[in-house]
Amino acid sequence: MSSACLSAASSATVGRTVRIAARARCAVRARAAVVQVRAIAVGDKVKVTQKVVVFHIPKTKGAATDLMGWEGVVDSRADDRNGVYISANLEIKVAFLVPGGDGVKTFIAHMKEDEFEVL
Repeated sequence: MSSACLSAASSATVGRTVRIAARARCAVRARAAVVQVRAIAVGDKVKVTQKVVVFHIPKTKGAATDLMGWEGVVDSRADDRNGVYISANLEIKVAFLVPGGDGVKTFIAHMKEDEFEVL
């Protein structure tokens, strides 16, 4: 509600109980741009586009590693638990191959949707 709506509503209720239906008059309607975004599904190949530093890669002994430019596969979604939405800070789990490994071992990194692009 705008400040004009708030002042009109507050001055009308001073000293008495009044039911006010000012919300419809003072509603602010913003025009949102329609953007079609493809939902990220399990199994999609992705590439990291922003700087993401992780410390839990096997065989690196806890060294900081930047994942920018790495490609991985969406392993699961952390914001969906048995069909119920839960609020997760880093909602997408992406599996990456361990560098210098045999091509079978992977590690998981939790990421936001804006930190990578779908290939």
